[in-house]
Amino acid sequence: MTEYRKARCGELPQIIEFIDMVFSLSGTTHDFASLVPKLYGNGKNTEPYHFLALEEGKIKAVVCSLPVTLRFGSRSLTCAAIGSVAVHPNSRGKGYMKRLMNDAIRDMKENHMALSCLTGLRQRYRYFGYEPCGSVTTYRFSRDNFRHCRHAFSHYNVSLREVTGIQDPAWVEIARLHKALPYRADRSAADFKDISGSWYEKTYKVLHSGAFAGYLTAGKNTVSELLLKDDSMVFSCLETYFREISDPELLLEVYPHETGRMETLSACCERWQMRQDDNYQILDFEAVLSFFLSLKAASEPLMDGSTILSIENNGSYLLTVTDGVPFVSRTSEISSLPLSETEAIRFLFSPDYQETRALVCRNSRINWFPLPLSMCCLDKC
Repeated sequence: MTEYRKARCGELPQIIEFIDMVFSLSGTTHDFASLVPKLYGNGKNTEPYHFLALEEGKIKAVVCSLPVTLRFGSRSLTCAAIGSVAVHPNSRGKGYMKRLMNDAIRDMKENHMALSCLTGLRQRYRYFGYEPCGSVTTYRFSRDNFRHCRHAFSHYNVSLREVTGIQDPAWVEIARLHKALPYRADRSAADFKDISGSWYEKTYKVLHSGAFAGYLTAGKNTVSELLLKDDSMVFSCLETYFREISDPELLLEVYPHETGRMETLSACCERWQMRQDDNYQILDFEAVLSFFLSLKAASEPLMDGSTILSIENNGSYLLTVTDGVPFVSRTSEISSLPLSETEAIRFLFSPDYQETRALVCRNSRINWFPLPLSMCCLDKC
């Protein structure tokens, strides 16, 4: 008989052993304690985030649902990041993954999560309500870019020092700088090092004239996070890191609300490329619409106007912007073009859904979409 339940205190070692085994079957050895220390590092008590299927007391399938709180100013949004989805090779085809995913989604709803994200195959997870959306823009730099564009930027003599030990006082300054971001995922100071070390990434403090000026988190030649007290240092900081990695190119990930940084970097990079961020499911459209419309209004001017958005199984929402300030409320009116949940996700967050937007908003000349949905890879599961 199969037992389905959340993991219990003390079961994390068995969970780690199981997911290490399953993911290593792909031909690449996995060590989740090192790969995702925020979940599986020494001293962690993250069993309650794991849903298990067990046969005769032995784990046969796992799904992890990590709670994350997104912040924008005084606003907050609860998110569940799905990961560590694993089924024993001898138990595939028994429906364990389907059952655990549904258990995790039911738990999200009971705990009033507003949205959820996961990395995985589109068609597999569409059955559970997920759809690829959001965006991240990758800026590529070569040696020639730094050589020819150096004159256009203020030069700062910066240096980078890897931050390793948990007691390094730089972590306090790094956590404080991250907390000052207008849009971010909550990270406790105690867990900041483990979060920054996800996926084998390394964190470097940026020093200018010997003083802390910011930090950079990167895996090999890809910078996932670059926070500076003075963003005019961004070019000097990237050039310094490029010299240190000795790689033919440097990649920097920039998120859609960072419009100022986009404008700066587009003038000096070799190429930029936008990609979809991840698979997302929206569990509370009203909260998500209000949050990300406000975030967009803070990064670029929104045209005044209104439109009605009707979403299957979720009702209708009146979206208005007055004097650049957005507002979202439920309404009994129905749009002339109702959308399914997955259609609504693409409508709201994907840059390639222009024709449907034109039909839904045909009486409104608005520039609100796509909304700037994204999450740093370090905060995901």
